[in-house]
Amino acid sequence: MSALVAALAFATPAVAMDDQAAYWRFDGRAEKRISGIAPATEWAASGWIGDDSTKLRIYNTGIVGDSGHIDNEGGTKGIDSRFFYSRLISDFWDAKAGVSFTVFDEGVTRSGFVAGLEGLAPYGIHVDAVFGVSQTGVVSARLDASYDLMLSQKLIAQPYLEAMAASQNDPAIQLGSGLSRFEVGLRLRYEIAKEFAPYIGVSFEQFTGNTAGFVAAAGQPTSLVRALVGLKFWF
Repeated sequence: MSALVAALAFATPAVAMDDQAAYWRFDGRAEKRISGIAPATEWAASGWIGDDSTKLRIYNTGIVGDSGHIDNEGGTKGIDSRFFYSRLISDFWDAKAGVSFTVFDEGVTRSGFVAGLEGLAPYGIHVDAVFGVSQTGVVSARLDASYDLMLSQKLIAQPYLEAMAASQNDPAIQLGSGLSRFEVGLRLRYEIAKEFAPYIGVSFEQFTGNTAGFVAAAGQPTSLVRALVGLKFWF
């Protein structure tokens, strides 16, 4: 990690790149998820360093309930860190492969190998599709998709979809086989500057199949509607 930090310090920012230079970017989001049943705080951060064709990518996401406990989200979230090597395979798509390490509530951890595709689908839809296999032998597939709809020069509506499926049960983290969870929502942000945008929104989350059974057995709701208040930034 220290080597990566040092490399970032000497890299050229993305906005000033040339064909031969190393460049970098960092994106972050911090969000309060408001609900009378299960309020929580979520964050998502990602960074990369590289050139036009190859990059090293880092992701960290997490969700913590207002009680201070990590929210497992049916074994689909927790506090998740991922490290990828990615390579450009077409004008708008990168293939990537790497490792992941996730911490769930009560100190349960899962690690494994991950690989996938990230890029722009037709109509400008951003897609991140990742397949993984954990040390417990569970094969998973995760899809994140979003689209920026320009309402004005500064006001942007972003509908999004998250979904995850697993090959088998992992009861220790409340993860069930089949389609485990999906979430759809809308974030409406106002870009005070291109790099800095507060937002509000709403989301609907649903646990399904065996995952819903594990979540219900733990005394947690299997579906939630939440109001969202957050901040999106990059540099």
